[in-house]
Parts: sequence; C-alpha cells; structure tokens
Amino acid sequence: MEGIIKYAGFWPRLLAHNIDLLPILVLFYGVSFIVPRSDYDYLIIGAIYFGYHILFEASSMQATPGKKWAKIHVGNAKNGSSNIIQSLIRNLSKILSLLLFFGGFIMIFFNTERRALHDYIGGTVVLFDED
Repeated sequence: MEGIIKYAGFWPRLLAHNIDLLPILVLFYGVSFIVPRSDYDYLIIGAIYFGYHILFEASSMQATPGKKWAKIHVGNAKNGSSNIIQSLIRNLSKILSLLLFFGGFIMIFFNTERRALHDYIGGTVVLFDED
C-alpha cells in the first residue's frame, strides 16, 4: 500500500546500531595504530562514533550502513528528509537518552511514531525503506 508510513521500532534500530559498531571499532583501532593509546581514547572513539552517524545520516543515503542493511533510514519528522543540523542535534542528544538510564530509548515502545527522546529533540523519525 502506497502512502502508509512505517516507523522503525526498537529492534531494527538496535540491529542497525550493532552492525554499525563493527566499522566504528575498526576505524578506532585503525586510528590507534597511528595515534598512541592515551587518556584521550574516549574522545577519539566519541568523535569517530558521532562523526560516522552524523555524516552518514546527513548524506543522501539518510542512513548508516547498518541502517541500510536493516532497511531503515532517518528522516525529518515533517517532510521526510533530514539535514546535517538535525543529524548533529539528534546524535548528540543520544547522550541524554543514555544518561536517563536508557529512558530516551525506551520511549520508542510508547509512542505511535516510535520516536526516541533524541528523535524528538532533533525533529527526526526513523522509517522503514519503501522498497
């Protein structure tokens, strides 16, 4: 049926996140061969994690490779396509979702658009691909 919006729930999003951890960790360990291990490893992995998500979700793909594999993408809550500012806000807001004892992620189960706290803050939704 055309025109029906299918929002991605918790489990496809978790699957995509776990798939995305592999290239993020490969990038981190690749960087660790160049930059010696230090007290700044948390900053390096954070920069890789957020840069990876922000750049892929703001691209024309609107999805990380893990999201593409899970057949989901991030869009604007109003018109279907998000931008780099929304992606930046959305991904940095994930910190708040975590700090609230994962409450920001648990919100996905309790609303019809399956939006997490960081989706509300960023003005985004996660949708299943139409194909």
